[in-house]
Amino acid sequence: MPLWNRLLRLSAILFLTPMIFLLGWQSSLIYHPNPYRAEHETLLRSARGQRLRFETSQGRQTAFYIPPRTPATGLPQTLWLCFAGNGSLALDWLHDIDVWDDHFAYLLVDYPSYGECEGKPTPERIRESGKVAVEALAKHLHTSQAELRPHLAVLGHSLGCAAALMAADDLDIRRGVLLSPFTSMTDMGRIVLGWPLCYLNRHRFDNRQTLGHVASRVGARIVIFHGTDDEVIPLCMGRELAAAHPQVVTIQEVPGGQHNDLLDLVSPQIGRAMAEVVAGAKP
Repeated sequence: MPLWNRLLRLSAILFLTPMIFLLGWQSSLIYHPNPYRAEHETLLRSARGQRLRFETSQGRQTAFYIPPRTPATGLPQTLWLCFAGNGSLALDWLHDIDVWDDHFAYLLVDYPSYGECEGKPTPERIRESGKVAVEALAKHLHTSQAELRPHLAVLGHSLGCAAALMAADDLDIRRGVLLSPFTSMTDMGRIVLGWPLCYLNRHRFDNRQTLGHVASRVGARIVIFHGTDDEVIPLCMGRELAAAHPQVVTIQEVPGGQHNDLLDLVSPQIGRAMAEVVAGAKP
């Protein structure tokens, strides 16, 4: 075989190997599902939480309804749909809700393959889980989705910001709090992998687009929290999302805040922002 032919073949192998790896292992790089531990069950009982079981294209799924700590007649004043980061579980939110408004209720949604859920996650399947979880919640509360919708708001961290925005887009939810959001998964790929490998991304979460949809609706209000020292999702991404919709979106920058300690640092402030977002917009 001529030398130039061998060099050409070697170059092709060197070029294609990382591409094949990224295509084959992309899900493992993005999603980090875990099962629940005994401590989560203890937290769920303490919060008087209830499992909501439903089915999607990915099989059996489980979300969790957490009622308000202050009992009320009728539907909860505000019901937050909560979506965690890619390495966390829905019930991890229970570490924080004790310092938030007693009148809030929560629907904690896991992604396919996380916690007690079957299947494999993709943007489309995560989107489906959010919608069907709300259907299950409406049935659990003996109401309709139309009656429930004005009570809904969204809360997300990291990857959960994308899930929260997709749910808001699909369900016409106009209030939300986002913690450490990225602009798009392709932009994240550009940071981690560089060009042109970032365009091999098959999990095309696009928060620019979905936030644009949500922000265009009358009465929309979103608050972003982002750590100044976030080592995973740079602060500039949160700033860009806020700057694109200055009449609707505000950003609170957390000095010294990193990606995984943001909730620990400012949980009370997040709770106050949640209360302010829904103030004056009660059904």
